[in-house]
Amino acid sequence: MKKLKGFYKNNRIFVILMGIAIFCVAIIAGAFLYIVLSQNSGNLYGNRLNGIETVKVSKDRLTDLENTIKEDTKVDKVSSHIKGKIIYINIYLKEGKAEDAKNIAIKSLDFFNNDEKNFYDISFSVSKDDIEDVTFPVMGYKKSDNTIISWTNFSE
Repeated sequence: MKKLKGFYKNNRIFVILMGIAIFCVAIIAGAFLYIVLSQNSGNLYGNRLNGIETVKVSKDRLTDLENTIKEDTKVDKVSSHIKGKIIYINIYLKEGKAEDAKNIAIKSLDFFNNDEKNFYDISFSVSKDDIEDVTFPVMGYKKSDNTIISWTNFSE
C-alpha cells in the first residue's frame, strides 16, 4: 500500500491522465458495441416494405401465374417466389429462342394489376436445357417505377 501511495505522490499527473484515458477508451468501446449491436437487431428491410399489406401477392396468385405461364407450349416448368419487394420468376423452356423467352416474360406482366406492378420489382430468369444454345440463360428485371424490362444475356 505504501508503494502505491508513493507512486501516486511521485506521478500524480501521470496517474490522473491514465485514469482519464482509460475512462475515454471505455466510453468509446461501449459506444462502438452499442452501434454494432443495435444495427443487427433492427428489421432486415427497414421501412422499405411500408404499404406491402395493401398490395400483398398471395401464394395462390403466384400458383395461378405459374399455371398461366405453363400454358405456353414452349415452357417446361415455372417457379416463383417473393422476397421483400421482389417477385422472382424462373422459367425453363423446352424449345425456343431468346426472343420467345422475352415474349413469354412480357406476356406474364399482364397477369399483375397496376398496383402490383408499381410496388414490386419483378425479376425474370429464363433457362433452357439445351447446353449448345449460348443465348441462354436470359435474365430480365423490371423495376417498380419503370414500364420496361431490362434484359441481359449470358455470355462466357
